[in-house]
Amino acid sequence: MVRNNKEAFEKLYKGNRSFSVIRSVLAYFSREKTEPDIENIQKAEWNSVVEDDHIPETDLEHVLYKLKYRILFEKTQRQKHLIIRMSQIAAVLILPLVLFFLFHYKVFDADKKLSLIEMHCPDGIRAKFTLPDGSSGWLAGGSVMTYAANFEKKRNVSVEGEAFFSVKHDEKRPFVVRLNDFNVRVLGTKFNVLNYADEPVSEVVVLSGLVEVTGNTKKFTEQLSANKELQIQKEKNEINLSDVDAGSYTAWIDGRLEFDSEHLESVCRKIERFYDVDVELNAEGLENNLFRANVKIGSLEELLKYMSLALPVKYELTDAKRLSDGKIIRRKLIISKR
Repeated sequence: MVRNNKEAFEKLYKGNRSFSVIRSVLAYFSREKTEPDIENIQKAEWNSVVEDDHIPETDLEHVLYKLKYRILFEKTQRQKHLIIRMSQIAAVLILPLVLFFLFHYKVFDADKKLSLIEMHCPDGIRAKFTLPDGSSGWLAGGSVMTYAANFEKKRNVSVEGEAFFSVKHDEKRPFVVRLNDFNVRVLGTKFNVLNYADEPVSEVVVLSGLVEVTGNTKKFTEQLSANKELQIQKEKNEINLSDVDAGSYTAWIDGRLEFDSEHLESVCRKIERFYDVDVELNAEGLENNLFRANVKIGSLEELLKYMSLALPVKYELTDAKRLSDGKIIRRKLIISKR
């Protein structure tokens, strides 16, 4: 690889998202190459960027081989942020691009012998992942998942946002998901967690199997089976247990959004995450309106048309813009009373 391409990758890794840098990277990946050639170049570039004498090569090996071809970007709207448009480069999202935009590796002091891997999922997409132990799942837009590079020894992950897990059964090594308000401990099951900072609730919903939930801010221990939900009201620090249709809570992993008589504030937060758009809600006169729908994640315009038929609302949607410095301003949606 010529030097200017290597420099572009290094700038991208260090956080330079200028139009010229991104264009150089896109130009490189748009050239026709055979798959073996691509893989060799990817590995060489990966090693040159993350080279560190304190990181054992095996710590990141599973990222290179197990996550290759397993990070799935899904197009959810016609106009996307530049990062999402990169998914159109090839049928398979090329590994370095995934790592540069979705993963940030933080290496702590060498004496601590600990390196953490962070998976970032930007708004507007869903990311499918496979962990080193064979457990898999999905990460929703605006979410971050963190786990140790020696994950196979101790199966602990932390989540900020929303994630669905299908955990590989292992009686000797419990799988623990750490959230702000509670921890979820399982041996092998399927469940969904929600833990966004701007949401008034945190929750876990079990699709199959059994999970144990222990509180952090409020001390408690509960066991949940299939179609059970535990929800914490953050402001009141109250716990609610209920029977639910777990499938409606995990519909997003199959490309659907379900709104079950939700206030517009909650609806707008979901729209921001799943459609990569800034939403401004003028809620005056709409405080008591609830929205109920089961829609396929696709065109935002179609969802808005349906909403305007179901509720007394009007909307204004402005296109994304690219500034002179190469930065991208997301689309903006304004919703108000009709």
